[in-house]
Amino acid sequence: MSENENKEELEKKDEEATNTVAEEKVEEKVEQAEEPEHKEEVQKDSEEYYDDINYQEKASVEQTKEKARGVVREIFDWVLCFFIAYIIYLNINYFLISAPGVRQNSMHPTVQNGERVLVIRPWLALNKYEYGDIVTFEAPIDNKLYIDAVDNKAIAQYENYTGLTAFLHEFLDYKKVNYIKRVIGLPGDTIEIKDGYVYRNNEKLVETYTRTGITTPQEPEYAKVVVPENCMYVMGDNRAESSDSRSFGCIPFDRVNGKVVCRIWPLNKLGAIEEEK
Repeated sequence: MSENENKEELEKKDEEATNTVAEEKVEEKVEQAEEPEHKEEVQKDSEEYYDDINYQEKASVEQTKEKARGVVREIFDWVLCFFIAYIIYLNINYFLISAPGVRQNSMHPTVQNGERVLVIRPWLALNKYEYGDIVTFEAPIDNKLYIDAVDNKAIAQYENYTGLTAFLHEFLDYKKVNYIKRVIGLPGDTIEIKDGYVYRNNEKLVETYTRTGITTPQEPEYAKVVVPENCMYVMGDNRAESSDSRSFGCIPFDRVNGKVVCRIWPLNKLGAIEEEK
């Protein structure tokens, strides 16, 4: 082999070796370039895994919050329903009818303690009252008759409320005490109590509804009264235990809560209350 051939062969081997080294470097660079991508993919998969866990936790929290909001809404709905029902009740009770319980013995035996009656408001009764009607009214503040110095007529005295206090007193019955009695006299009537009996316009009344049949004045100086305009004279059927017009005077119509139309409790006595006029 000639010297030139040997030289060419050596150059060829050197070139191959150089190419091999270059290829290895290229492959190494490619691997190095691909390695971060692989790590990024692994990291991405890991992030997706943790994101999935966070999503489940968030979903659970949101579900809990939604349940809590549902409970709050339900409570609010119930409170709102009760509030609306109470407002409706107050309006019916004030403008139309009421069902007060009797807490006194003054109307025994006609209406007894513990019973409950149905009362229609004055405007439903057209503000028309008849002898023998049973009515409920606001109790006066004084159990003594008040004689008006001008017309000499006995009129019951009442506290005058204004503003919010008047609203609470009239609409919500705040600090309001009510009585139940029977109508004995109407405007213009002369009511006189003598000899144990009641006289209306000089006519002796036959009162079969009273417990004893005997009526005595509670204030002797007011044994004879002329019923003023827009007022009524009332007494309880149980005359011995009744505080009524014999002691506090005639009741103005605007203090009358209404007329009793029937008894609603107890159920075995449900129905109209027999009236003797």
